[in-house]
Amino acid sequence: LKEHQAENGSVREQQVNTENWTPLYRSTYCYLLGLYLGDGYISKSRNTQRLRIFLDQRQPNILQRCIDAVETIMPDKKVSVGKTPSECVVVSCYTNRWLDLFPQHGKGAKHTRKIELADWQREITQEYPLEFFRGLYHSDGTRIEPVIYNRVYARYQFTQVSTDIQKLFAETCDQLGIHYTFHGVNFTIARRKDVNYLDSVIGPKS
Repeated sequence: LKEHQAENGSVREQQVNTENWTPLYRSTYCYLLGLYLGDGYISKSRNTQRLRIFLDQRQPNILQRCIDAVETIMPDKKVSVGKTPSECVVVSCYTNRWLDLFPQHGKGAKHTRKIELADWQREITQEYPLEFFRGLYHSDGTRIEPVIYNRVYARYQFTQVSTDIQKLFAETCDQLGIHYTFHGVNFTIARRKDVNYLDSVIGPKS
């Protein structure tokens, strides 16, 4: 493992050995990476690190999927779920490996600093783009059904203020062959065949 302290608050540059990662571990990691980039945060707690992912308590299936993902990545660690004063729940787990697995950690909000995948992360997300898409969508996406001229036109939307994460989302859509339009901070996926595809492999958040 190679690492060094960066001047801009980004924790470290590193190379993680992924040679022994199983397909389940690799695909699950892609999903968890997407969740982390959207709604995750790592903090130091005494001599360890704590990953927290903030989710909507009205979406129990996503909550359980997140718990399962963390347990798959860290099978020997306890995963906790806590409530906040708002309608959020927090999935958290302590281990000293989080900064190795998510080198995007740094000071300040993600949209105020550079977010770039390490080479080993990019290799895995290109191998499992759908799971990376799923994690991003479960964090910052939604499926809506606006009525236009008395007809329902279902579409998927993704909203993100970080231009770097926007780029990652766009690249993932391109790899999946999904057409999108972009305006401001919002991506819209409205082409019928793309909506039907996403309905078949992901579906509305729940």
